[in-house]
Amino acid sequence: MPIASQAQRRPPIRGPGRLLPALTGVALLLACGLPGVPARAGETDAPYPEYQVKAAFLYNFTRYVEWPPEAPGSAGPGIVLGVLGKDPFQGAVEDVIRDRRVEGRPLSWKRFEDPPRPGECHVLFIGSAEHARLNKALEKLKTMPILTVGESEAFGRAGGIAWFRLEGNRVRFVINLDAARRAGL
Repeated sequence: MPIASQAQRRPPIRGPGRLLPALTGVALLLACGLPGVPARAGETDAPYPEYQVKAAFLYNFTRYVEWPPEAPGSAGPGIVLGVLGKDPFQGAVEDVIRDRRVEGRPLSWKRFEDPPRPGECHVLFIGSAEHARLNKALEKLKTMPILTVGESEAFGRAGGIAWFRLEGNRVRFVINLDAARRAGL
């Protein structure tokens, strides 16, 4: 069932085990406009560059995911969004999260050469450039309370939690509920 049709039938619910309903709110927010992604002057129908849209999704994921209270870093001073390996965003995430807070907590962006340890990162993007080490990274992260986000269906089959897919000029996302539950999100 498409995410949008679920959102029309019930409002997002926050809480452990409620990742998909909560993320329907993300889909609705993004359908109404991309907070943090400035419109380009004189271009009303032009699509946003792909990684600006993905950066907005990453920010909005932090607004709807609840991490287990006992997880390292869940009650820390800030929320860390990260990327494993090469950073394809070219500053887009920093632009989106600049001066923003989620539940009073500041957001930051960090690049990791190796998969982060518990408490070092809340949302980790693993781009297609990391395909060679994807399975090993996801195996290490699969039970950690880190929202893993990738760019392909293969990412989901390997145990990633959320992944982007392109439909024409639109960026969509898919959620692997089993992987989210394993991570305690």
